[in-house]
Amino acid sequence: MHSEAELVREARAGGLAAMEALYETHRTMVYAVALGICGNRPDADEVLQETFLRAFRSLGGWRGEGKLSTWLYAIASRTALNWRRRFFSPRPAASLPPEEAPDPGDAVVEAESSDELKRAIAKLPPQQRVVLTLRHVRGLSLAEIAELQECALGTVKSNLHHAISRLKETLADRRQQA
Repeated sequence: MHSEAELVREARAGGLAAMEALYETHRTMVYAVALGICGNRPDADEVLQETFLRAFRSLGGWRGEGKLSTWLYAIASRTALNWRRRFFSPRPAASLPPEEAPDPGDAVVEAESSDELKRAIAKLPPQQRVVLTLRHVRGLSLAEIAELQECALGTVKSNLHHAISRLKETLADRRQQA
């Protein structure tokens, strides 16, 4: 079994097996980022492919100073944001990765709440959706998100705060209308 550094070295030299191994190692994480930003599976599939094409084309320029996964997160989030700006078409919100199995007794309430939450998240501005997804779905720290987004920690905190506030308002408004 090769280390990640060895795989990167081989992939830089054009090794297809190394590229495939890196893809298999990181595709789930990249897909989750893409899905969180795009909000639908077809666009997330496209972003996944585009992210790895860009990554493999620019792998020679990666200095290896940080984690490969952080570098891929950055490419995936930028690619997804650009994709969303260019090709956004409203589609049903995609399922977010499950964190825990739902309580069978609350299945109907969970389904209703989950759909409401997905719709509310889909309406967030892209930067707020990115931060919310990376923090609460992928579990990254605020510092990791700031590094990934190449912005100040305060910007990440602000985007997260505004995203949560908007979600609360949207969900409260929907419940009042019901």
